[in-house]
Amino acid sequence: MAKRIRERIYIVPRWPGIGFALVVLLIFALGFAFIGSRELTHILGISLVVAGLVVLIQSNDNVRGLEIIGCRSVPSPAGEPPVLEVSVRNAAARERIGLHVRKAIPWHKAWRLQPTGAWLPIIEPGQSLVVRLPLDPVARGRHPVPRLWVASVMPFGLCFAWKEFAPGGEYFVYPKPQGITLEERNLAGEGDLQGNGAGGDDVSGHRPYEAGDLLSRMDWRVFARTGKMVVRTLDEGGSGEVVLRWRDTAFLDDPEARLEQLSCWMAQCMREARPFHLDLSPVRGEINGRNLSTCQEALATFPGGAA
Repeated sequence: MAKRIRERIYIVPRWPGIGFALVVLLIFALGFAFIGSRELTHILGISLVVAGLVVLIQSNDNVRGLEIIGCRSVPSPAGEPPVLEVSVRNAAARERIGLHVRKAIPWHKAWRLQPTGAWLPIIEPGQSLVVRLPLDPVARGRHPVPRLWVASVMPFGLCFAWKEFAPGGEYFVYPKPQGITLEERNLAGEGDLQGNGAGGDDVSGHRPYEAGDLLSRMDWRVFARTGKMVVRTLDEGGSGEVVLRWRDTAFLDDPEARLEQLSCWMAQCMREARPFHLDLSPVRGEINGRNLSTCQEALATFPGGAA
């Protein structure tokens, strides 16, 4: 369960609330200025003050009993907003309406906020819901989950009320997938992406050409000899798995570009349903591609990032 920083509920007025308070002050001022209407303006002003207090009480009550009971995130690529999956539970005896979950900010800026973040229209008593909260894009690395608010401007939008939580944990941002394809790398004859350690021009097998296959994967020598259109199955070792090695990106000078290239090859393997291993030796040994999150976290925390 997320650790609550404080039990108290915070409330600040919004622009409509400030306007409401100015109207009440104006009514009392008119009552003092015009003696003949003092009784009427006092009754109206006191009624509005009572209404304002009721709004404060209801705003406070609308976030009471809410808890953040969990927070998780799958690794996301650099340049895109990471998304937190936040579990919110209503431990109160009544439903709560018009809620939103957002990243915490300095409290003195809250009065200017519009309702933003992950929206929760209604949560019933005892109910737990999961909302997806996008965060600002950040650089590659391991990042702590920020403090979160469960907030509301309901029921009348005059006040902004919130509770603050520290969910703990961390989320990972891996390198943006960009670079050349596995086929382009193999055809360049500059490396070894095959599990059996063969050179860049070796082929582990063939399959019949299908519409949509890259022409760069066509084996033209077989076509010239037999007239059959076949496609090379590249980058696969004896186990049928692609091995994506850190050393195979040595044709790039920038370490971040090398990580982006590995991320690109991983994304290609996932799209094409190719089994793969990620080898970050000498920093880290092989990781099975079936553990995709572990592979992405390894790229995110590779030395030189925000880890």
